[in-house]
Amino acid sequence: MRNFISFNESIQLLDDIILSHQATQKLFLIQALDCILAQDIIAHENSPSYPTSAMDGYAIRFKDQALKELTLIDKNPAGSITESIVSKGVCIKTFTGSLMPQGSNTLIPIENVHVEENIITITQEVPENFAVREVGENYKENEVLIKKGTKIGFAQIGVLASLNIAQVLVYINPTVAIASTGR
Repeated sequence: MRNFISFNESIQLLDDIILSHQATQKLFLIQALDCILAQDIIAHENSPSYPTSAMDGYAIRFKDQALKELTLIDKNPAGSITESIVSKGVCIKTFTGSLMPQGSNTLIPIENVHVEENIITITQEVPENFAVREVGENYKENEVLIKKGTKIGFAQIGVLASLNIAQVLVYINPTVAIASTGR
């Protein structure tokens, strides 16, 4: 006849096991849902990397609002870089997400101006740096965006995808077996 250990002894044996290293694997994002992240996700750059427009409007120098009328010299659509420079008495039409043109420090919304040909008349002033997204407003370089040990959900997958991370290191789930003694 075999001698079996008691339930409490078996629990103690399991509690005494020290795992020095948990197994990991790299998974594509689509497979990583509900897995546990095995590394910190760290930003490698500022977001945004440059001052950008938070809305459609006109990039100006803040102090030029006192002039009341500015000459429109260029357009700055999102995804492009304008060579034009904002200087005294001029503005550049700038769209949401566009880089702020050189020389500008404020965006005056389209609702706050009256436009006639290439002249804008400011009807309502705004504070300095209005509607300008500063460098690192979303996150800063070297900032931990997702901590190791986080369960990966849809929000984390969205962050990983926005960082162009296609695969992520996760812990492998342990394999568990139950041996029934019949007792």
